[in-house]
Amino acid sequence: MRGEALDGAGKGSFVEGYIPASQGYAKTSNETPNGNITTDGAMGASVSSTVCCGAGRDGGSAGERRRLVQASSSEQRAVAVLSRLFERDTRINFYSGEALDALATLARSDVHQLQLSAATAFSEVSAYDVRAVSLETITTVVGLLGSAHADVQQGAGAALGNLAGNMANKRLIVQSGGLAQLVRQLLSPSVEAQANAAGCITNVAADGELKAAVARSGALVPLVRLARSRDVRVARNAAGALLNMTHAAEHRQQLVAAGAAPALVALLDSGDGDTRYYAATAVGNVAADAAGRELLWRTQPLLVDQLVALVQQPGGQRGAARTQAQAALALRNLASDERYQAHAVVRGAAPALAAALRSPHPAVAAAAAACLRNLSIAAANEAALVAAGVLAPLAALVSGADREAQGHALATLRNLAANGGVACAQALLDCGVLDHMCQALSPPPASMAAAYELAAALGVFAAAPLLWRPLVERGLCRHLVRLLRSPCPATEYAACCALRTLAARRTPEVVGELAHLWVVAAEPRAGLRAYVLRALADDAYKRSPVRAIAMWLVVALLGCARADLRRRIVADVQLMAVVECLARQRVARDTASLSGSDTCSVASDAFAPAELVAVGEENDDGNDDDDDQASVRTCTLARQVVALLHGDPAAACLKQAPPQPISI
Repeated sequence: MRGEALDGAGKGSFVEGYIPASQGYAKTSNETPNGNITTDGAMGASVSSTVCCGAGRDGGSAGERRRLVQASSSEQRAVAVLSRLFERDTRINFYSGEALDALATLARSDVHQLQLSAATAFSEVSAYDVRAVSLETITTVVGLLGSAHADVQQGAGAALGNLAGNMANKRLIVQSGGLAQLVRQLLSPSVEAQANAAGCITNVAADGELKAAVARSGALVPLVRLARSRDVRVARNAAGALLNMTHAAEHRQQLVAAGAAPALVALLDSGDGDTRYYAATAVGNVAADAAGRELLWRTQPLLVDQLVALVQQPGGQRGAARTQAQAALALRNLASDERYQAHAVVRGAAPALAAALRSPHPAVAAAAAACLRNLSIAAANEAALVAAGVLAPLAALVSGADREAQGHALATLRNLAANGGVACAQALLDCGVLDHMCQALSPPPASMAAAYELAAALGVFAAAPLLWRPLVERGLCRHLVRLLRSPCPATEYAACCALRTLAARRTPEVVGELAHLWVVAAEPRAGLRAYVLRALADDAYKRSPVRAIAMWLVVALLGCARADLRRRIVADVQLMAVVECLARQRVARDTASLSGSDTCSVASDAFAPAELVAVGEENDDGNDDDDDQASVRTCTLARQVVALLHGDPAAACLKQAPPQPISI
């Protein structure tokens, strides 16, 4: 049972992160819905502090002072109010009351210095106070963005970017028409205005409900252009905004149409660690779609090389671990495509990922395992992956504490084992994978996802010629019986299929182990017999393929060479009564419509194992049996058992004989 490719579109493809703080913005709470990034500072240059009475620290020019004298009485009153408030408390709440009224008055002034004072006040207070504010506050700041003066725009942009760190404020920015002003700032020749506007849009786009508004605002094309900026802050913030717009297929398509893909790929080589991180994550999101992968395949021939280089980057660099993880996940998404599965291995991804599996950072190891999960689907990659040394670190992750890494590691090992290579199977044994699985199953994992991956992997190992016998010798059948009681139907089915695969071998090792597990003396309800009885008797399994497999297990064990086990099963009055009840049921199709592989022929030689033909050889993917087929197969098997028991003299003798203790 080989796993399907994962493209990350719904599981873990979108990262959490933030733009680190430096001078311009104070830290805000990081909102990361669906893996969006939010700005945590540093989009624009800080605005120098000014006295809010209207004059700068040096008092401004003489002409400016004369204009201040001539200002309207309302502006003069606003200046007086702010001066009085500053004398009383330098940390004023500018977001309400008379302080907000005064700032709004200054913001509407035609006097440059008064506008600047208002913009500066909002910029500086929002650096430490990012609360939910009123629509009036947001409207006032947005109005300042429309000023004819670049320094006023700069201060207003910084303030709006800070305020956009609050979820409620993002929506008010959109409601007040702020996106149109921000797009104008993206087109400004000022790098400060560009950086502030891109940072603010990054925060607004972190809200999933506002992404469509951002797309409609016309911001995408300017953001793509700014992603190519030579200014580090501008390119970084533009990349962050583009990343936050890659979380839905609709917006990814719009970004691709706007030319974002080549711009983001180019940023993978940026000298700025944050920019590389945003670019790697965004490229991975674009690669979540088949159309995105096709575009990248046609237009970006060096993309895999760039991502492999990021996976290999030294761990000591700033933000290197999270960039490594996102680069590996981008490769994972690309490897949903068969062409990339082959190309990535050719371009040296396997050794890089093998090293990443040993990373001390859990996210890096998990991402590397996720990528290898997709690469291992291609049977042609098996030799290269084994030669690169991925098996030992993957096996170690199986018994590790990180559940995500464990699941991807198990799926990768399952894919490699399913490819059927003898060298790979021997290498799996040499790296102790079965011992790691025993550790992972003792005690049984609390995670349903981990339990399923373990059961599914054991099912594949049970079918591998070199792996099934060591599996039995290490007592993993006992763990499979325990997994039959999983509350997860997929895990139960996978464990049932694994036991069926082993039982079909009918070797002394397997039969002896199943005989030992048929009834567990210390816990009778936990044995294989208790599960089989429940699956056959409980109406919850009425149309489930699990019931057919349970019935098949009964037939297979009746056909084994262990006479003591056969006697115990035949003498089980409760079990045989359930079998007879199933044999009397009417099914949707006549048994004659079944193929030969769906029936059992049993000779009269006391259930001779050589004459018992396997039945219901379904694939292990769980999709081959529909409900009617499961019911028909269950009934067919039950009728054959009953016919044998009632018509075979040897069987009648077995039925009358008292149950004997099973020797192990």
